[in-house]
Amino acid sequence: MAVAVQSSSETKKPAQPMGLIAASVVGAVYILAAAAIVLRAIPWLWDNGVSQAIGGTTNSFVSAAVQLIVQVAAAVGLIWFGGKLASGPKHLGWKGGVLLMIGVGLVGFLVVKAFLDRAQREFTFGSILLMLIFALVIFLLVQLFRTGRFTQWAVAIDQGGWLDTHTHKKTQGLRVRRLTILGILLIAGSGIWTLMNHNYLPANADIKMPDGTTRSNRVGDWVIGGTSQYPDPKNASPEENRARPRVDGGITLLPDLQFTIPLILIAATLWVAWRVVNYPVFADFLIATEAEINKVSWTTRKALVRDTIVVLTCLVLLTVFLFVVDMFWNTLLSREWVGVLPSERERNEQVKDHDTKPVTDW
Repeated sequence: MAVAVQSSSETKKPAQPMGLIAASVVGAVYILAAAAIVLRAIPWLWDNGVSQAIGGTTNSFVSAAVQLIVQVAAAVGLIWFGGKLASGPKHLGWKGGVLLMIGVGLVGFLVVKAFLDRAQREFTFGSILLMLIFALVIFLLVQLFRTGRFTQWAVAIDQGGWLDTHTHKKTQGLRVRRLTILGILLIAGSGIWTLMNHNYLPANADIKMPDGTTRSNRVGDWVIGGTSQYPDPKNASPEENRARPRVDGGITLLPDLQFTIPLILIAATLWVAWRVVNYPVFADFLIATEAEINKVSWTTRKALVRDTIVVLTCLVLLTVFLFVVDMFWNTLLSREWVGVLPSERERNEQVKDHDTKPVTDW
């Protein structure tokens, strides 16, 4: 009988690292472009055209509400379209690769910009040291791709399950999982509430320009490449004097940090709380915990009342017994013919001497 054996040269080869890197770049560009459209393009178009068409500043609440609806609809549409694009053949670790590529791109951009800014200033020992640190970071980022660590880390992030949307044994351990999610949300929510209510987040302030117009000083935005304009106290308006220097030019990565950062933290907290209780190892631990709790035999109400009465009665009797014993030995040992404790007469004399003695120790 003949047996067909597949040769080793015909075995399926794993995805090449360059394919994963290319897919990660495409995914990162799409996510950043979608974020730019929702957070920057739509507000810019709204402020420069659509807002005036529906009443401008006279209906500011309506304008802001409609703009928010449009942004949410655009975000949902972009997420749906991105899901359609990602529905084809995928490389192993592509989700982790996209997340890692966004982080690497952001760090690389900030480090290169800081390096170039320092290179244009006067060279001092501190600036040279910072430039060396920036160069080291850039070298490590290059090595991340040269050594194949990018692929390894992307696959590790993907296989860790933190970017998956499936639930692990979703019908088991529901009570413990919900309580765990509630605990994570309470802890993170208290921190977010503290940030928002103690003015830890920078906020924009409206200032009047010399031409009479009003604009934001952009202090509460995350601006890259902008220049700080310090107001002249003699010519600046009171609002500008009270505010920090306004920022002109540059690229706004995140607008309104006073609201953007809490929203990002809330979204990240919801995702982490949901993923933690569906992480296979931790989810199995929670399921086993609830199973052990279900094995506990809880006492009846009648038995609980009876046992509580017994405990309180024993506590009262023990208190009375200790009080009687303490009074007996105190009375016996304070007798003059025993002399172990001072008698009542001696204690009264000590108190009288203490009251009549002048106070000299201040």
